[in-house]
Amino acid sequence: MKTIKRLLLVPLSWLAAIVFLIEEAIWDWTAKLMARLGAVRLVHAIEKHIATLPPRWAFVTFLLPSLILIPAKLLGLHAIASGHWLVGSSVFVIAKLLGVALFARIFNLTRPALMQLAWFVRLYDTVMHYRNLIHAYLDNWVAYQHIKQSIKALVARIKAVFKRSI
Repeated sequence: MKTIKRLLLVPLSWLAAIVFLIEEAIWDWTAKLMARLGAVRLVHAIEKHIATLPPRWAFVTFLLPSLILIPAKLLGLHAIASGHWLVGSSVFVIAKLLGVALFARIFNLTRPALMQLAWFVRLYDTVMHYRNLIHAYLDNWVAYQHIKQSIKALVARIKAVFKRSI
């Protein structure tokens, strides 16, 4: 049983590391992008309204991007299953990026209201507890550190190329 556990733990650890790195990169990048978008007057006015919502409406607003983008993701998966893997993958990835961007921004706007809901605070604390445990495990993993440094170096090179081209 220990051998099976060990055989499963290694690939799952790699998968967790990759997922965490991708999610963190997407979250950080899209949060910055959405913050810039917040400078647009209409977007700023909408964000200001969202930030003042009462807790229950803040929760509905918080879930809205996920609910809106589920059909797009399903459409992408359907296209992939139908043999249109490039179109389907593109639709799915764009929906994922847009979803994370909206989710991150709306969460930042609604967090004070959401933290007034006792059940949400418990859920948030539980999710953050397990997230922190996984991060602590991965942060002590040498391979994860190498992957993380490689990705940061790649991102820095890509940024440098874009700065030179502008």
